[in-house]
Amino acid sequence: MKRLLMNDSIKNLITTVKKLRSDTGCEWDRKQNDESLLPYLLEEAYEVTEAVVAKNKSAIKEELGDLLLHIIFQAVLLEEKSEGDLSTIANQINQKLVSRHPEIFNKEQSDKKNWEIQKKVEKKRKSVLDGVPKDLPALLVSQRYQEKSASIGFEWDNFDQVLGKVEEEFIELKNAIKNNDIINIEEEIGDILTAIVNLARFKNLSAEVALIKSNQKFYNRFFGLEKKIANSENNSLERLLKIWDEVKNEQRK
Repeated sequence: MKRLLMNDSIKNLITTVKKLRSDTGCEWDRKQNDESLLPYLLEEAYEVTEAVVAKNKSAIKEELGDLLLHIIFQAVLLEEKSEGDLSTIANQINQKLVSRHPEIFNKEQSDKKNWEIQKKVEKKRKSVLDGVPKDLPALLVSQRYQEKSASIGFEWDNFDQVLGKVEEEFIELKNAIKNNDIINIEEEIGDILTAIVNLARFKNLSAEVALIKSNQKFYNRFFGLEKKIANSENNSLERLLKIWDEVKNEQRK
């Protein structure tokens, strides 16, 4: 089978999407617009994340293909409105990458400006924190805020200080619980989560990915527990915890 060049593969995909959008194409595809496709685009992005976390190589390729379809679809919609096309989009992001890395692409003109400050000036933003989509999961927003603030020097000097902040926030949460201050308890839980995100960032880890993996681990262990108690009526907490430990040890092997 003849291997297609990348340009040919992309062109073929664009042609297919345009055919589906045509009068003789697919009724569902013809009805879509940039907003109606957003839930599917987001779903595909999360499916890519899931495949990467699972290290499922075949799924990664499949899910990246599904995500690419939605990027192409959005580009075709722009082209239909004469507002741009995939080439315009690719050229724009390429120029952005080159301009923001003068130390690599144009060393003679490199003044080593801070990336986040550059974006703030270029986009006329009020803060370097601006530009993070508010609809992102809260852990991702927290990590991006901290990355951006760290880029201008608002950063702990070492990991011990980060860990100390986590311990400090935990003590404040215990005090809030002791005083039964519901509003303060919620605030301190948020502060602990923020401190934990910073701890993950200091170790070059994604707090979001860490939680995704933890959620999957909990699911697998709880499912194992459910199978063991399927025909049992004696499900005291003590017994459930014992079985939980059994499942945990089994799945670690």
